[in-house]
Amino acid sequence: MIKVMLVEDQRLFSEGVEALISNTDDIQVVGVAANGEEAIKTFKQCLPDVVLMDIHMPHLDGIKATVRIKENHPDTKIILLTTYADEDLIITGINAGADGFLLKSLRAASLIRCIRDVYADEIVLSGAAARILAEKIRNQTYSKKQILDRKLQNRNYVLSKRELDIACLLMDHHTNKQIAEKLYLSEGTIKNYISELYHKFNIPNRKNLINYLNKVLNKKN
Repeated sequence: MIKVMLVEDQRLFSEGVEALISNTDDIQVVGVAANGEEAIKTFKQCLPDVVLMDIHMPHLDGIKATVRIKENHPDTKIILLTTYADEDLIITGINAGADGFLLKSLRAASLIRCIRDVYADEIVLSGAAARILAEKIRNQTYSKKQILDRKLQNRNYVLSKRELDIACLLMDHHTNKQIAEKLYLSEGTIKNYISELYHKFNIPNRKNLINYLNKVLNKKN
């Protein structure tokens, strides 16, 4: 039997989850708390296997409560619950030791599955949270130039290494003289490369080119 503790300041939501879990044969609610401070006290009394923890609560939020519980009970599984996926919240929660991050809009069957999965030592993430983390990892793994190159190729634009260098420096608002100094080229050569970029993208001026490149770089795809 998987012992679960619910930590949620909205009683209606908490009661709904309790009712849902009561219909399973292998999961049991052994404790309920309304905030982080209560959670720590209740935890010591019921020693659950899995904690479903709301993030936004009075007195002590879910992330701080997670840190406190994990300090003394690192094997306990904690799933953080929230109404929306936020990059800072997800990363802070995972760093605090949380084993999952789920949106409260999750389907009932999915929540039950996630409880079982996290009990079996899996990390569980809602779709939105997984996408945010994937994008974060992707952006950390690849340089700005590599990301821009990939996204331009997706639009059938192929730039040489030098053109990519200049495109990225343009996006950082360097002057022709500064670009020339960084790349050890003459200003005339830089002007020729920029003219070629105008032609390649069919864009008439520097400002529009920079705006387009930034739009491509920041577009989710």
